[in-house]
Amino acid sequence: MDNIFSVSRMVQFTRITPEMLEPVLSHLRNSFFADEPLNKAVSLCERGQPHAALERLCAATIFDGFSVAAVEGNTVLGVALNGIL
Repeated sequence: MDNIFSVSRMVQFTRITPEMLEPVLSHLRNSFFADEPLNKAVSLCERGQPHAALERLCAATIFDGFSVAAVEGNTVLGVALNGIL
């Protein structure tokens, strides 16, 4: 029982709407784009910096309406981008 802990955060999971695009892209710039293995292998982008092609792809995927975000208040904690092919 020593390893059990309680977190008093209120994390919610919600479908990503077009209005959430900028916070989601900001989250991806800071926590995903630069560290994604293929992007990293070719030094495609730097952490926190925009990348037009990646952001267009992510936006198009979000507009399909099947992506989900974990949020706490107005902070995006994580995303799962799901699109139609």
